[in-house]
Amino acid sequence: MTDHDLAEFLGIAGDPRWPHAIARLTPQQRATYERLNEVYTAINLYESGLGPKPIGVIICGDHDTHR
Repeated sequence: MTDHDLAEFLGIAGDPRWPHAIARLTPQQRATYERLNEVYTAINLYESGLGPKPIGVIICGDHDTHR
C-alpha cells in the first residue's frame, strides 16, 4: 500500500499535512493499519457476494430491528 493509499484509507488525504502524519507512523502502526485495510476489503467483498467470509472475523447481521 502506498503512502497516499494509506492516507486515503485513514481519511486524512485531504489534509496537506498527511505526508508528515504517515511518515511518523511506526512500522508496527503501519502494519496494523494495512492489515485493517485487508480485513475491511475482505468483509466488503464477502458482503457484496464476491468473496468468501474472512476467517476469524465475526460479521453481525442487521441491527435495525422493528418491534
